[in-house]
Amino acid sequence: MEAYAVDELVASAEALGAGLGLLVGELVGLVGELTGPGAVAGSFDQVEVRVAERGRELLRMVLQHVLDGPAAGERRLAGVADAQGVGRPWAERGHARTVVSGVGPVTVRRLAYRGAGAPNLYPRDLALNLPARRYSWQVQQQVVRYALAGSYEQAGQWLRAGTGVSVGKQQLEQIVLEAAADAQAFYARAAPAAGPPGLPLVLSADGKGVAMRPEARRRRSAAVPRTKTFGKRLGTGEKTGHKRMAETGVVFDALPAGQPRRTPEQVMTRPAGSPSGSPRAVNRWYTVDITASRAATISAVFDEAERRDPRHQRTWLALADGDQHQINAIRAQAARRGITITILVDFIHVLEYLWKVAWCFHPARGPAAETWVTTQALAILHGHAPAVIDLIRQLAASHPPRPGGEHERLIAVTLTYLTNKQPYLDYPRALENGWPIATGVIEGACRHLINDRMGITGARWGLPGAEAILRLRAIRANGDLDTYWAHHIEQERQRNHLSRYQPAHTPAA
Repeated sequence: MEAYAVDELVASAEALGAGLGLLVGELVGLVGELTGPGAVAGSFDQVEVRVAERGRELLRMVLQHVLDGPAAGERRLAGVADAQGVGRPWAERGHARTVVSGVGPVTVRRLAYRGAGAPNLYPRDLALNLPARRYSWQVQQQVVRYALAGSYEQAGQWLRAGTGVSVGKQQLEQIVLEAAADAQAFYARAAPAAGPPGLPLVLSADGKGVAMRPEARRRRSAAVPRTKTFGKRLGTGEKTGHKRMAETGVVFDALPAGQPRRTPEQVMTRPAGSPSGSPRAVNRWYTVDITASRAATISAVFDEAERRDPRHQRTWLALADGDQHQINAIRAQAARRGITITILVDFIHVLEYLWKVAWCFHPARGPAAETWVTTQALAILHGHAPAVIDLIRQLAASHPPRPGGEHERLIAVTLTYLTNKQPYLDYPRALENGWPIATGVIEGACRHLINDRMGITGARWGLPGAEAILRLRAIRANGDLDTYWAHHIEQERQRNHLSRYQPAHTPAA
C-alpha cells in the first residue's frame, strides 16, 4: 500500500476517535511487513508466530485505548466516604496502576480520593472491579486452569507459552489459594433442581492418601508412637513419607441399563467385551476435603443429596467399601435426617476376600481356585452368604491351617468380614431393582480427582495448597468451574471494593 494511502487511512481513523489512528497504523504496518514488497517469504508456521507476536501487542494497545478514554473523562464525585463514614474531600489526578492482562501489561489511570490520615479511595477500581493482585482476572483464571491440570512449574510454562505472561511459582500458588476462597460455600447458595423422581439416588465416600509436608500431617496419638526399626534402611511396612487422607464423596443418579435386570450369572460369567448391563452414574457431584473428617464429608454428601431430594421421595442408596466407621457415619446421618437408606457393601471387596481365602484351600496358581471363587460369589449374589460362611468354616476345620500362619489369619479375617457385613449384602434386591453393587464411581474419583494431580512424582503438599487444589478440582469435575469463577469474582468485588464504602453511598459506576 502506498504511503499516502496509509497516511490517509490513519487520518480517517483518527478523525473517528483520538488514538484510533495509531491502532490502524500498527495494523497496516503488520500487514505490510508480511505481504509488502520487502516481505521475507516464510512457512505458514513462521507467519503464524509473527502474527501472534505482533497481534498480541496490537490487542494490548486496543485494551489500553479502551481504558484511556474513560480515564480522561472521569468526573469528580461528591460525598465519597469510606465504610466508617470518613470522607475523602480531595480528588487528585495522576494516579495509576499496572494490570498484567492476557495480552500484556496495561496502565489504569484514575482519580484518587484523599482524606487526612486515611488511605486513598479509587471509585474507578470499583467500576472496573480490578483485582487486588497485579494480574487480571483472565490471567488468574488461566493460572487456575493450568494449575489444576499439572504442576505449578508446568502451569507457569503453559501460561507463558499461551500469553507471554511470566508468573513466579510462589505467585502461582497464591493465586490458586485466593481463587479457592469461596469454594467451600459455593454449593450452599441455592438448591439445585430436583433430580429425576424415578431414579435411585446414590451416595458414596472414600479416602485417598496425599503425601504431605511434616507440618501438614495429622497429629499421631501418643499411644501409637512411630518407631524406626533400622538406622540405614526401612523395615517391613515402614515408608519414607507419610500421607494425610483426602476424604472424597460423590452423589449421583443411577440410570438403569434397561430390561431385563442383571442376574448373578451375568455378573460373574459375562463374556469379555460384552455389555456389562450395570446402571450408569449420571449427574455426578463430587466433594473433596483434606481437612475435614470422614463423618464431615459424609454429612456434606447427605447435604447435596437432600438438595436433590428435599422431600425424601426417591430411593436412597449408599455404597460402602465395608469400613465400619464409614457405615456408622452413614447410618447416623440417615437417622438424624429421617431418611430410609439402603447400604450395600461393594461387591468387588467381597470378591477380594473370597480370593484371599481361596488360596488357603487351593495350590498356588491352581485353576480350581477361580472356579471355587465364582461358585461362592454366585451364592452370595443369590443371597446365600450364611451358606458360604459355613462352607469356609467347614473347610478350615477339615483342612486346618498352620497355627499362627498367614492362612489362619486370612481365614479369620474373611469370616469376620462376611459375618459382620451380612446386613449389607442384599445383592438379590439390588440386582432386581437395577441398582449398582460396586463402588467404582468413588474409587475412580479418588484417582482422577486426587491422585492424578496430588500424586505427581516428588510432590509434598502443605495443607492450604492441597485444600485449594482439591476443592477447585471437585468444582471442575462437577462442570461448575466457569459458574464458580463468576461467583468468585463477584465476591472479590465485595471484599476488595464494595466493603470499603458505606452501602448507601457506594459510588456509581
